[in-house]
Amino acid sequence: MRRTLALTAATMTALLSLTACDAAEDAVKDAAGDAACSVAGQAADEAGRQASRAVDDIGADPQAAERELAAVRDALATAARGVDGDLKRHLDDARAAVERLQGQAEDAVAGAEVDTTAVQDAQDDLDTAVEDVKNLC
Repeated sequence: MRRTLALTAATMTALLSLTACDAAEDAVKDAAGDAACSVAGQAADEAGRQASRAVDDIGADPQAAERELAAVRDALATAARGVDGDLKRHLDDARAAVERLQGQAEDAVAGAEVDTTAVQDAQDDLDTAVEDVKNLC
């Protein structure tokens, strides 16, 4: 009888320890996810601001705009590496919009006229993606 009680007590202790470990693991995962979301939200918000400033420069200084947009694109790509799911998809959407803006800047550097409709469409897509990231986080 004592062995049965001892075995039962040991089993219950092990189960409780596993439950506590699961709870701790879940708390760590939640904290990491919250931190990643916070960083992604800040990166997206800053990317939107920087891209907007660069868009204002496309006609006047397309080389500077292209450099700024390349930095924004790279920052978004870095932020997307640390996340998954909808958050990654929205960051990828933002990066794709920035790449389209960067393409317009590159064309302007080559002497082409800036396609204001394409720039506005890409800017709208970027704004939507940034808002999606912020709403998710």
